[in-house]
Amino acid sequence: MPDRKARIAVTLGDPAGVGPEIIERAVADPRVQHLSPLIIGRAKFISKRYPGLFKSLAPITPSELSPSTAPSPGRHGYLIDAPNDFPLPSPGAGTSETGAESLLYIDAAIELWKKGLIDAIVTAPVSKSLIEKSGTPFSGHTEYFAEKIGEENPFMMMYSTHYRVILCTTHIPLHKVQDSLSVERISEVISAGRQALRAIDGKEPKIAVCGLDPHSGDDGAIGSFDRTVTSNAIERSREAGIDVHGPFAADTLFLSERWGQFDLAVAQYHDQGLIPFKMLAFDTGVNVTLGLSLVRTSVDHGTAFDIAGKGIARHSSMVEAILLAEKLVHLNPPLF
Repeated sequence: MPDRKARIAVTLGDPAGVGPEIIERAVADPRVQHLSPLIIGRAKFISKRYPGLFKSLAPITPSELSPSTAPSPGRHGYLIDAPNDFPLPSPGAGTSETGAESLLYIDAAIELWKKGLIDAIVTAPVSKSLIEKSGTPFSGHTEYFAEKIGEENPFMMMYSTHYRVILCTTHIPLHKVQDSLSVERISEVISAGRQALRAIDGKEPKIAVCGLDPHSGDDGAIGSFDRTVTSNAIERSREAGIDVHGPFAADTLFLSERWGQFDLAVAQYHDQGLIPFKMLAFDTGVNVTLGLSLVRTSVDHGTAFDIAGKGIARHSSMVEAILLAEKLVHLNPPLF
């Protein structure tokens, strides 16, 4: 990676959600001002609803971006306008149109990345249901990015300094989880998590794996999945030289004292991992997409329409997402 600032694009998220206000505070935070992040959103909307953010950004077009793009004096970042004809959204009033607008921001970021104009993408929260209602199938950023760049096997990891969890399945109905799991799938998730943390932390991680069933099946009394599939995946990973343990019952693994004994936990499904993670690391947590050639991080929370525009949404997760994106861009050797 050249000795230069990372070019990090930040999508505005659903414009009726908390995305604009957490971005406004994040780009003004002293911890990220050295980066001059590129905010992708509608200039007309930002100037009217969030004039403070608008004044802190220097307008720039994609054609003006280059490795030598210099910081703008007196500004905290850049604004890449994504114009559209939707009505100007109001904070808290999410609609199918705000869902469609949030998707325009994502698509604009992907195009910049494909052209080599940015190094990483940080996403503010969107509403999956509102994007779906606008006419585009959307189960989540992770899956959407993979489809748009033509890569097939993304992984979702939640990251903080003290707690990390990677998911074997992401945004699917609970009744489909077991059929989506196999020795191969669990093994490759363990491997992806190990590769990521070796690069980020610079050491071999100690990994714990959750069982799928309560009490990991209670040695067959509740179910045999963990005694066969999960345990076999763990054994295969050990044979590959990975320091991995389990399966453990999730109801005790995610106690802070026990979780802290491991560098990474592997969860079998979305809520098994995200509920404890958000309870313990909500303000500093980051969603990281692994397994793609694209560096992408995100806040660990949703649109929070109920508090949007009130100025009370915390921006710490956005700061951490930007800083982690910068770290991932400059890893040597690169993770992605």
